[in-house]
Formats: sequence, structure tokens, C-alpha cells
Amino acid sequence: MKRYLRLIAAFWSNSLRQAVEFKTNFWVNVLTNFGFLISLAVFLEIIFRNTASVAGWRKPEMFILFGTYSMLRGLSDTLFYKNLSQMPNYIRKGEMDFILTKPVNSQFYVSLRYIQLEELGQSLGAVCAIVYGCMTLPNGLHLSFEHVIVYILLGIFSMALFYSLNMLLMTLSFWFVRLDNLMVLADTVYGISRNPIDIWGVFGPLPKIIFTYVLPLAFFATIPVKALFGAPAAPALLTSAAVTTVFFVASVAFWQFAARSYSSASS
Repeated sequence: MKRYLRLIAAFWSNSLRQAVEFKTNFWVNVLTNFGFLISLAVFLEIIFRNTASVAGWRKPEMFILFGTYSMLRGLSDTLFYKNLSQMPNYIRKGEMDFILTKPVNSQFYVSLRYIQLEELGQSLGAVCAIVYGCMTLPNGLHLSFEHVIVYILLGIFSMALFYSLNMLLMTLSFWFVRLDNLMVLADTVYGISRNPIDIWGVFGPLPKIIFTYVLPLAFFATIPVKALFGAPAAPALLTSAAVTTVFFVASVAFWQFAARSYSSASS
């Protein structure tokens, strides 16, 4: 464990040095990410100037939902998302040969090798959206400490689930090294989580079932925010833990299978 903590510290140290070396580029990226979220928040504000709720979700709840998904993406993009997107390049350039022979868990290495500190701007915008949503709560509606704790726990599960889904997707690059367009498509699908899954109720119960248990987008933001506003905590925690465990174990098993099946780029 200490060995891996030292590696993480080294990864962060190298990324911080790079950010300091290219300060202008770093701050431009931070402000760009922050500005993009602000523009989306303005669009959300315009919507609620013309309606009181969307699929039963009021303005404060929608802003917190938007901030929750943005926080998930901000932290994920900072920690591992960009790393996983580089996996096809590792295979095309033969770098995967060296990664698999390093005396360290290869999945750990490809997942956390680089830290994208410039993505913290997205997390900053997410915090602003969540705080704004909390400040606009109607009188009489308060967030209890217990619900906040459940919300945080569900947020941790959602990040682990997001990692697992992306790991499963990018592991396919062992066989299909051109997955760039698939990543763009996946980003578009993930964007569904920026809105409450309840809006799909107009098409019947099937879409909600799919987005909960088959392609579990509901766990990214909708279920954590519902728990924050008083939905039963135990079912949400148990279901989220179970779904996350299934997909995480599947991602580890699939990676190990792919690594065993990999033939050197030089062969």
C-alpha cells in the first residue's frame, strides 16, 4: 500500500511541475472549463424563468443535479478519464509492452499515471452550481446532515462506477485500437446524466430501468440528489454499492483477460 501511495504522490508531483512550467496554458484551460459550466448554468437559469419545474424537479434541485454531474466529471477528468482515453495510443505506439512488464499493477498505472489539474476548473464550477442550488432552496426545505452524508457516499460510488464503465470501454482497445469516435459517443451518452432520469418517464418505465440497471446513468447524479432531498437512503446505498461492485469487478476481470490476450506490438 505504501508503495502505491508513493507512486500516486510522484504522479501528482510530476503533474504539478508540468502545470507550473506551462502556467498560461494551465490557467487558460481552467478558465475555459469553468466558463463552459457557467454558460450551461445560464441556460438552465433561462429555462426556469419560463417554468416552475421539469419532470417534477424544481430549480434548486436541478442546479444541484447539474453541479453533481459536473463534479463527477471534473474529478474523474482530473484523476483518470484522460488516462484511459490514451490507452489506444499506448497500444499503437508499443508503450503497453513496457506498462505490462512494470513491477506494478498495470491497471493502476494506466488509470492514474497523469493528473489533469486543469480540469479542476470544472470542479470549481460544479461547486458554484451546488452552492447556488442550496441558496435558492424554498423556505421550509432544509438538507439534513444525514442526507448530506448519504449524498457524499453515493457520489463516491458514482465516481467508482464511472471509472468502471470507462475502463470496460477502453479495454476494448486491445482489440480495436481506433476508439476515438466511441469515446465521443460515450461522452454524449454520459451527458444524459446532466438531466434527471425522470424526464424519460414519458416513454414508460423501460428507459428508467435501462438507465438504472443496464446503462446505470441514474447513479451518476439523479439518485444521489434524490437521496439528498430525502429519498430512502438504505435502498439507494445498497443498490448503488451492488451495481458499482458488479461493474468494478467486471472491469478488473476484463482488463486481466485483455492483458493476458495481448500480443506485443513488435510481434
